[in-house]
Amino acid sequence: MELSWKITSKHDKWLVRDYLLDVRAFSDRLLKSVKRNGKILVNGEEVTVRKQLNQGDEIIVIFGQEKRGKGLKSVKMPLNIVYEDEHYIVISKPRGIAIMNDGERATLVDGVLAYFDEKNLPFTVHVITRLDRDTSGIVIIAKHRYAHHLLQPEQISREYLAIIEGTMSKKKGTINLPIGRSPSSIIERIVTEKGKEAITKYEVIKENGQYSLLKLNLLTGRTHQIRVHLSHIGYPIVGDELYGGKLTMIEGQALHCYKISFIHPFLNIRLTFVANIPKEIENIIK
Repeated sequence: MELSWKITSKHDKWLVRDYLLDVRAFSDRLLKSVKRNGKILVNGEEVTVRKQLNQGDEIIVIFGQEKRGKGLKSVKMPLNIVYEDEHYIVISKPRGIAIMNDGERATLVDGVLAYFDEKNLPFTVHVITRLDRDTSGIVIIAKHRYAHHLLQPEQISREYLAIIEGTMSKKKGTINLPIGRSPSSIIERIVTEKGKEAITKYEVIKENGQYSLLKLNLLTGRTHQIRVHLSHIGYPIVGDELYGGKLTMIEGQALHCYKISFIHPFLNIRLTFVANIPKEIENIIK
């Protein structure tokens, strides 16, 4: 993987290190990995980060091949790829599959690694947005460290659909309650003053007296955020047994990340992706 830039008069006489850190938003850690495993070329000649740049120079950064983490495996599976370029791959994840770390069960990351292998792409997986096993919808994965560094979760707009039990008196609002780990569980999260800031906006789209369909927007990205917030205010998501939801209509939370939007760091344009609602959730809505 390599990237190149042409030096303009604005950056004449800059050092390579300063140019990469201040202009191309490299982190110190990323720069160290390039020095250790990759190369930096100026006009085709390998240089150090102390090299002075001149107007008209071409700087090329060659990233070293990344090692795949221990425990990652390549498992062929169907992937619903909605977008792909040399930096990112966007996938519509089905319900019932974890993104990573699911014991012996195959994960979405395993499937992506198999896809990379099949296409002879020398990449590992850098997950940018995460969804729980039973939450469906759009997931963004970076193909290399630099792409991951440039696109952080807080730069991404995410909209969800959820079906809750009951009818909300306030049809639109913001839940701003900190979330942290439950002292009695390594999985469960709770609203706690010791937790991290968590903000969820919601709006009721449909209701029938027994259930309500909500559109939600995440302003932060805490683990189980929507599930914890809705359960805490008395409206657990249908099927979310961990947080008080009933399993009569569906097993596993009726939660779907249906839209994601972000400014592509390399193309500098806004991209928006929408994922079809799974049949199990669509049937409840109907």
